[in-house]
Amino acid sequence: MKDKTKGSRFFAITTSLLLFFTILIWGFQSDWGQIKIRRLTLIGNDGIKISALAYIPVTATNESKAPGILINHGRSNHAHSNDTWSMELARRGYVVISPDLSGGGESDITNRSAQSVVWAKYLQSLDIVDAESINLIGYSAGCGTSLDVAKAMPDSIRSLTLVFGPFMAKISGHDLTSFKNQEFGIIKALEDQYDFNFLGNPAASRSATAKMFGISEDIVNGGTYALSGGKNLTYIEVDGALHQTGNISGSAISSIVGQIGRVAPAPLKLEQSDQAWVWQQVFSGAACVTILFWLASMINLLMQNPFFATIGNDLPAKKPIAGLKAWSKDILFSVMIPILLFIPVSAYGMAWTANSKVLTANALTGIMCWLLVIAAISTVRMVIRHRKSKKEGSPLSLGSYALGADGTSRIDWSKPAKALLIGIICVTAVFVWLAIIESVLGINYQVWNLSTYLKLSPARFIRAIPYVLIIFTVMLVGNMNQRILPSTGNERKDMWIAVGVNSFLTATALFILLLVQYGGSLMIGTGETLIPQMDLGLASGTSVGALDFAFGYCYMMGGTTGIVTYIYRKYGNIWAGVIPAAIFAGLVTTAGFTLMR
Repeated sequence: MKDKTKGSRFFAITTSLLLFFTILIWGFQSDWGQIKIRRLTLIGNDGIKISALAYIPVTATNESKAPGILINHGRSNHAHSNDTWSMELARRGYVVISPDLSGGGESDITNRSAQSVVWAKYLQSLDIVDAESINLIGYSAGCGTSLDVAKAMPDSIRSLTLVFGPFMAKISGHDLTSFKNQEFGIIKALEDQYDFNFLGNPAASRSATAKMFGISEDIVNGGTYALSGGKNLTYIEVDGALHQTGNISGSAISSIVGQIGRVAPAPLKLEQSDQAWVWQQVFSGAACVTILFWLASMINLLMQNPFFATIGNDLPAKKPIAGLKAWSKDILFSVMIPILLFIPVSAYGMAWTANSKVLTANALTGIMCWLLVIAAISTVRMVIRHRKSKKEGSPLSLGSYALGADGTSRIDWSKPAKALLIGIICVTAVFVWLAIIESVLGINYQVWNLSTYLKLSPARFIRAIPYVLIIFTVMLVGNMNQRILPSTGNERKDMWIAVGVNSFLTATALFILLLVQYGGSLMIGTGETLIPQMDLGLASGTSVGALDFAFGYCYMMGGTTGIVTYIYRKYGNIWAGVIPAAIFAGLVTTAGFTLMR
């Protein structure tokens, strides 16, 4: 009875915290009800579904029409990726539509530019929107999309603001001097590796931008320049921001608000520094971490049920291993070798699967290929260890691999089967919760690109299955190799030490890579990166994308490893932890990246 009470208390605490953080996220994101956030869905004659988020301030009415803003997200992003921009613009009285473009969010795969044109026309048709003040904002690949929309609707678009995408302006294929009716804003991150790769350092980017727009004079940060059609270009540089950080850069958001305010004055006058997105992101981060504890609490609560309790057994007795040699091996195989392998393995993996019908998200696939290679190395280590023990006359049992009780040699398949049922129950609960908060409040838990929690569409579910299987394989092999640290004499303390150590070791390799690559880029200050990227002759055959989207995998893999360790220490095997955690990681945290093509 005591364990059941503790399990219920753990679940109640995590559920209450999640509800508390959700209310705070909604409050800051909706300006405490002054902005209505709605999911819009349009179905075309061909049955194609396109979806978007609408931010509608209460001040926008038929009698008091507001300027309209359409935000086009970047590659491997979705509508919620732009929540910080959307909320800050809507707080100033603008009507904002942020669509899920093809391959992102809830929209079907189709032509993203054609889809954006539909939303631009929809925005223009709203009675509460000033039809003569339709403004486009593009981020990264969304810059090219915005240029396509302006080209298709030359008389309808008042302004284009291209954020962190001078390189996209160049490779879009458009003659920018032919745009006669739009005010332009270019907002560039000085430490943008994409600009550096395509255009060169900041000085080269300024020169390239001037040439693209037909400006004969040298352009400078903050300058405004006349264009041939009588409109203007404003060029703004943002320091201390990487290409990936546009949605959480206060200076970038201030620049966006300032540029839009210049070309389409805000109905509500707020200072540029008056920003609420920081708190929205803080509480979104708290909610994302809480969901990991919520998952652990749900697994723990279900394991109190007699039907699921049979999964557990006494914690196998393993010999504690410590000392310099043990730590050196852990660091070598968990940190050093993975670091050295990431760039070549992810690059070749992305090249080999560039046209795959099964693994459709290139950047995600690069990370998965790397994880599989690390799992293969762990498997070889296990085989060597098993043969050595057998040769010494002390063969290892399932307990040695965290798969069963001490002395057992055959897997009880009812245990992984019941663990699968636990995983289905827990992940279903997560998706029901995500669907409720979006349909009722218009929000989700989106922290930059550290975590991405989206509702799961049928198509996304099918695309995610291969990634679930890969993550399960990697988690299973990795957690079979868990070593036991010497006991402190306090069982609870030992558990949390094990959770911390295993989470840390799992996340460290990617964390160091990202720290070196992007911390180094910030120090250099030009967009140049320290680690050379492999170019295999294919746009999708470089490791740039894989490392760019690896930020979230420190969180995902580290967090779920902590869950597995917690459940293992309580219930004596890894089935009840690995299977639900793999389903969660594969379906929930990778949902934002599984519909790329």
